[in-house]
Amino acid sequence: MYADTEAYDPESPGPYWHDQLENAQKVFDQWETRARRVVKRYRDERDAIEYPRMKFNILWSNIQVLFLSLYGRQAKPEVSRRYMDADPVGRLASTMLERVIEFETQQFPDYDSAMRGVVEDRLLPGRGTAWIRYAPTITNTTQYAPTDTGEEGQITNSEEPSERVDAAHSPIDYVYWADFLHSPARTWDEVWWVGRWVYMTREEGEERFGDIFKNVPMNSQDTDKDSKQSVQGRASYDKKAKVCEIWNKRTGKVCWVAQGYPTALDERDDPLQLDEFFPCPKPLLATTTNGSMIPVPDYCEYEDQAQELDNLTQRIYLLVKATKAVGVFNAEFKELGRLFSEGVDNKLFPVTAWAAMSEKNGLKGAIDMLDISTVIQAVNQLYAAREATKQSIYEIMGISDILRGSSKAAETLGAQQLKANFGSLRLRASQGDVARFATDLFRLKAQIVCKFYPPELIVEMSGVMNTPDGQDPQLLQAALQMLANGTIRDFHISVESDSLAQIDDQAEKAAASEAIGAIGGFLAQAIPMVGGAPETLPMASEMLLFLVRRFRAGRGLESAIERAMKSLEAKAQAAAQQPQQNPEMMKVQAQQQLEQAKLQAAAQSDQMRVQADQQAAQMKAQLDAQMHQNKIQADMQLEQMKAQIAEQQMQHEMAMEQQKMAAQEQYDRWKAELEAATKVTVARISANPGVDIPLVEAATASAERLTQELGAQTMQNMNVMNENMAQLHGEAMDKMGGIMQALTAKKRIIRGPDGKVVGVEIVQ
Repeated sequence: MYADTEAYDPESPGPYWHDQLENAQKVFDQWETRARRVVKRYRDERDAIEYPRMKFNILWSNIQVLFLSLYGRQAKPEVSRRYMDADPVGRLASTMLERVIEFETQQFPDYDSAMRGVVEDRLLPGRGTAWIRYAPTITNTTQYAPTDTGEEGQITNSEEPSERVDAAHSPIDYVYWADFLHSPARTWDEVWWVGRWVYMTREEGEERFGDIFKNVPMNSQDTDKDSKQSVQGRASYDKKAKVCEIWNKRTGKVCWVAQGYPTALDERDDPLQLDEFFPCPKPLLATTTNGSMIPVPDYCEYEDQAQELDNLTQRIYLLVKATKAVGVFNAEFKELGRLFSEGVDNKLFPVTAWAAMSEKNGLKGAIDMLDISTVIQAVNQLYAAREATKQSIYEIMGISDILRGSSKAAETLGAQQLKANFGSLRLRASQGDVARFATDLFRLKAQIVCKFYPPELIVEMSGVMNTPDGQDPQLLQAALQMLANGTIRDFHISVESDSLAQIDDQAEKAAASEAIGAIGGFLAQAIPMVGGAPETLPMASEMLLFLVRRFRAGRGLESAIERAMKSLEAKAQAAAQQPQQNPEMMKVQAQQQLEQAKLQAAAQSDQMRVQADQQAAQMKAQLDAQMHQNKIQADMQLEQMKAQIAEQQMQHEMAMEQQKMAAQEQYDRWKAELEAATKVTVARISANPGVDIPLVEAATASAERLTQELGAQTMQNMNVMNENMAQLHGEAMDKMGGIMQALTAKKRIIRGPDGKVVGVEIVQ
């Protein structure tokens, strides 16, 4: 232990700070022990004794849910004027500052990485913090300045070295929870020094501190298994010096000391000149009380229930393992032992002593299974007890079913919304703390930007030269001057806590739609008012700008609306400043304008009448041409139909004649064959007097009747064909009559919407 020092010695601050660090470490030792146990449980790291036990890692599950609820996406800065006044310079300055901060947080991963580490440390050990630095890219240049040597008035150029900042960055460093220390205090306002441990190699230390670092012992290693560094990263910390960077608010100085080396390595005045001096915001803490800043990890609040959950899981594991289909069987029937070892679906096993087995009640008498009903009942009770324990943990942590994505299909929408509202109520305080921490980091970054970034670099990073306000040189210069000379209190920098949670991406679109709807509704009411009373234009302009400034989505429209309103006000003032004319003169001018309007109207009327007559004549000519063309087409169609009818009639007559001739020929042939057959029959009868005369007469009568029927059928077919031909001829004549009637009937012209002829219809 270093020598106790009651007062700070500016000449040798090393021993003093070693004592301060040692005393602070003693205060936080107990908390660090608990924190390491919590992290070990989260990582599920077990020793040889704990490894066989089954555990339910409820801590890991809770952290995964809470992490996304507190920091689901990267924070976005919102920089605006402290007061919503008509201040174009302040508006442009806040726009540039917001764009520079947003560019750095999106271009470089340090901010998001630091925020994720801080939130994880807040949920596990209970304390998370980050550290800001200023890292410019400096280029050494040489300038030549004229110098008077004093000898015969000679002037020479002397070389003056200078430095130029080509690029700048203010990175946010994540500070491992065990590497951060501060003076023991009840509240953050009472803390007067903060420090962080960093690990440096010999080369890094000599480059930073010089030859004094050659005597610093290299005996520190970061061997924490719960470190955020990878295995290779942890191995790279071997044989490094442990250096503490301490910021003293009382003296306004920064001191660097190394573990195991009593002398201070370096001490400087405040290098960043921040408003709150410390390069870190207030740490993100878990449960604390007014009398101590030592946090209590959230896991410690339900550690007993988590242990009970592990015990129930172990018992369930053992009972489930003991739940088996086991039993005993009669050794006389050895084949029964193969039922569970070789048994598959639809398989029978032969038994040699079947008669003896049947006498002993078959399988029921030869096998006796172990009764596991009580074990299954106990397992079910253990499952129910475990679910009850989980619900107790969720009640302690305030994690609702909705946050965990667990719900019941029978629940109504109102019940689920009620759960979501009250489930998030417990998290609002934590969400507010995370948003406050993110805001503090943005404020520290904004201060460094205003104090150290060159103006041309700010303009380039913000890209305001592409905006209407940025194209105004005077306005741009005034805004840069405001950033350089003003304080961060001139701006309002905030981060909404809801914007950090994993919410629907449609929220931004909804906000934009809401802003446009509100602006459109106001304009719909204000425009008639201003039209009736132009003197209300300034009031309407201020009301519109007041409305636009309240919407973050409408801030991009503020500049355009302000310019438009100023232009309207200038026109209204110019119109009001014009001299009033004599009423008699105004009356004469009005009468002249009326007469001139009448003449113009008459001329336009005549011109329209001439155009209408021309259009009517043109339309009549077009109609006559169309009627003539239609008549020619109708005559051609009539002649074609006549020719077709004549051709069809001639073809029909030829077909009828052919059918008649064919029928007559068939009839004559059949009649000749019948007469020949009759003669043969008569000859046979004459030759054979024993033939039945009545039978022959009946056959002869049947033949005559058949002859008459065939002749009648043929004549009937010819009559039907004649009737069809007459009907076809009549239909053709009806069509020709309809066409002639349509050609000779009265017609009416049909005009389209533009007045042009589009068709003709027959007047009934």
